[in-house]
Amino acid sequence: MKKFFWILLFLIGTLWAGHAISQAQGEKEIPKETLTSIGPQLADQFTFEPFTPPMPDHLWMKADPDKMIFLHFAKPVSEKDNRLIFVGDGVKGRFCAEDQPAGGRTGYVHFHASTVAKGHEHGHGGEKAQEGFWLRHVAVGEFDMMKMHFKPGIAHNFMPPPPPKCK
Repeated sequence: MKKFFWILLFLIGTLWAGHAISQAQGEKEIPKETLTSIGPQLADQFTFEPFTPPMPDHLWMKADPDKMIFLHFAKPVSEKDNRLIFVGDGVKGRFCAEDQPAGGRTGYVHFHASTVAKGHEHGHGGEKAQEGFWLRHVAVGEFDMMKMHFKPGIAHNFMPPPPPKCK
């Protein structure tokens, strides 16, 4: 529970900083009380763990049996001075071209196997037809990571493993 407290404190701070920026850009004002209440609501929901081994820099929420949403941080969620870098969603499927939603055109370009397959670092990609999730990452700021540059919006270039044809 301690790690959730720090994560939520961080999220509230991030939202408050974003609030100040959005006001400068003429966007809708969000009351401070609303921003403060978001943290506890999120902590109660982001308890799903879809992958073995777990990914320490992510929090997951099961949206329905075949879908989830996630928060992706710059470093493990238990570390201080962290920052949220992506939000996203995932759709359950197999590592097959036929299972990739819209062939990746809608942003589901990264596949993560439920269990790490031999030879597939950290579960990225997988064996042909292996079960897992197709993930869509949405950058919440502008930054560089993994020798790639990201801007706010859908990250169509987020580690897209080429899926095999399974049929």
